[in-house]
Amino acid sequence: MSETIRRWLKHANWLRLARGALAVPLLAAAAFYGWTALSNAQGPVHLQVYAFSTQEEALSQGIYPAFERAWEAETGRDLTIEGVFGASATLAGQINLGAPADVAIFSNAQHVTHLKVGRRVRGNTEPVAVAQTPMVIVTRPGNPWRIDSFEDLAQPGLRLLHADPRSSGAGQWAVLAESGSALLETGDPAAAGDRLMSIWQNVHLLGTSARSAMALFELGAADAFVTYEQDALLALERGTDLHVVVPQRTIIAQHVAVLVDDNIKLYERAAAQAFVQYLAGPEAREIWVQYHIRPATNGGEAFAPLAQPFTVDDLGGWSTAYAELIEGLWMAEIEPLVELRAGPSLLDLGE
Repeated sequence: MSETIRRWLKHANWLRLARGALAVPLLAAAAFYGWTALSNAQGPVHLQVYAFSTQEEALSQGIYPAFERAWEAETGRDLTIEGVFGASATLAGQINLGAPADVAIFSNAQHVTHLKVGRRVRGNTEPVAVAQTPMVIVTRPGNPWRIDSFEDLAQPGLRLLHADPRSSGAGQWAVLAESGSALLETGDPAAAGDRLMSIWQNVHLLGTSARSAMALFELGAADAFVTYEQDALLALERGTDLHVVVPQRTIIAQHVAVLVDDNIKLYERAAAQAFVQYLAGPEAREIWVQYHIRPATNGGEAFAPLAQPFTVDDLGGWSTAYAELIEGLWMAEIEPLVELRAGPSLLDLGE
């Protein structure tokens, strides 16, 4: 036998021994993780749900406990849902930076696109429409400025508060309501830009979210602001002294939920999927209505009809509306020209 053949056989024997040695820990690891997955599949589940600020009462007081009971009754497994609440665009940014959300409930579908760009959500994962609410104008009791439409927000001397479109989904929906109403009335993009500019010349103060804007308004920060019908009605219910104006032509804000694929553990996925489906189901619809939120599909008979509602689809869908009206119009042309006045401190407002 030649020396070359002997060296080759010796090398082949070492390869077989090495492969055998590697196979033992790999099999052990596979067995361990398989046992762990099986054990977790029978154990308790903990879900972290990130949701935009105005949904806190409906979710924490109504939907979370109802779904926990339904899941435990069906599967026999304990479930706890931990809620994190904040401005919708801010939450999307936090999730992209690594926040451990299993499910996200956003004020608009554009924030799901942000997660897809950040590779936190798979490209083929579709958000689920769970609820909706029209944008309305909140003003002082008796409506002293005689506000009837978004156009009336441009009256000279009117002090406006606004949810920040950079952080808040409500702020983005408000921009679409303010500009979109003019665009659909006239068919003229220039008219939409003019209306938005004239309204924003009256904006004195920004809130990071719809809920923070409402808190500032309750403390006396402005004459009026645009927000969700749902949050305005909740404020009335808790005794806030305000007047709600529903413009004849207004946009319906459509809210969505999505699985954060990059974060969900294998044993959590069934519960997370069931939770998202539950949000759009009949039991959740009844809870949404209790908190003044219109269901995404039907069950909204308890609410006042809208005269001329429109949706983001009438503006070309979220990708078009965001690019043209939020980035191209508000961020590029209007925000740099708007001089936000130094608002009063919360301490001063509370006096």
